[in-house]
Amino acid sequence: MPTVFFAGAGTAGHVEPGLAVAHWLQHERPDIDIKFLGTLGGVENTLVPAAGFQLLLVEKAPFPRRVNKELFTWPLRFRKTLRQTRTYMADADLLIGFGGYVAAPAYLSARRAGIPILAHEANAKMGLANRLAVRCGGTLLRAFASGTDEVVGIPLRESIVALAQLTHDERQLEKIKARRLMNLNLETPTILVFGGSLGSVKFNETISHAQRDISSMGFQIIHAVGGKNKIPLAQAGYLPMAYIQDMERAYAASDLVISRAGAVTVTETGVLGIYSLYVPLPIGNGEQMINARVVSDHGGGEIISNQEFNAQWLIANIHRLMVLAQSYSQTSVHQNFPLDASAQIVDKILKELTHG
Repeated sequence: MPTVFFAGAGTAGHVEPGLAVAHWLQHERPDIDIKFLGTLGGVENTLVPAAGFQLLLVEKAPFPRRVNKELFTWPLRFRKTLRQTRTYMADADLLIGFGGYVAAPAYLSARRAGIPILAHEANAKMGLANRLAVRCGGTLLRAFASGTDEVVGIPLRESIVALAQLTHDERQLEKIKARRLMNLNLETPTILVFGGSLGSVKFNETISHAQRDISSMGFQIIHAVGGKNKIPLAQAGYLPMAYIQDMERAYAASDLVISRAGAVTVTETGVLGIYSLYVPLPIGNGEQMINARVVSDHGGGEIISNQEFNAQWLIANIHRLMVLAQSYSQTSVHQNFPLDASAQIVDKILKELTHG
């Protein structure tokens, strides 16, 4: 029985695309053993077992970005992570990486063992882990066009793909259905706010100070605060929740999205044609700003910096944003990102296993 390892950990942006591919692979080849590598504390600890796949945990050993005591203990911790990864992958026939702290040791372990590597780069700007994957002899699969690398898109959940394929009239019926199921007013313009799978303190503070004004202006808000944050009290025009399990329902109910600019979020809002205000997270190598521009440059939203985004700005601009959002939705325009990324990647996996 062939064994394929998936390395994707930390946030839903790393885990959900891996799960989408794993489900597709399982459907195409139920004889293949699928295993996920993850780290303790990441969303994979909930999402992967719930999806029915085996999760193997390794110690998280991120490289310190500044000089501190962790810099001197990092080599020992990383060697431990490598030992764990090599042990787990002893029976691997192929590794595919989707990002997170577990990806780098997985790539190094695969190279040492001669295991074929596929690496999916979700962001418009390639990260360090996937640069390592290429150096280890891996094949890079990109979500967004860049140079001569192969573009496959972001693997999306089947429910999101199905929503993206509805006609305008079908989407309007789905909107009513979704609002009814979420106990929202059927006619009120709706704003969906989320800061990623872990939530966002910045977003939570902004919405906390702006919510009453926004509600009084005739809008309602769906707000994902993050699983580790205190959930505010629900009230008329305001629906807070820890984590949105049925993301397609929240999207269907919404006219406007306010979010970070992770690759999955940008792709989902892009293919669904939902006008979005992107507030890129100002960390990493600036990939979120570049992701957001892929959509905003084609009229699907706009960008504001994390520093500028606050309650006062939101209150002053929310009516303008909603007018743009409703006008955009009437055009039925959506970003032309691939909807068959999972199928494309599974095809690469199967070809690699056959040639191997």
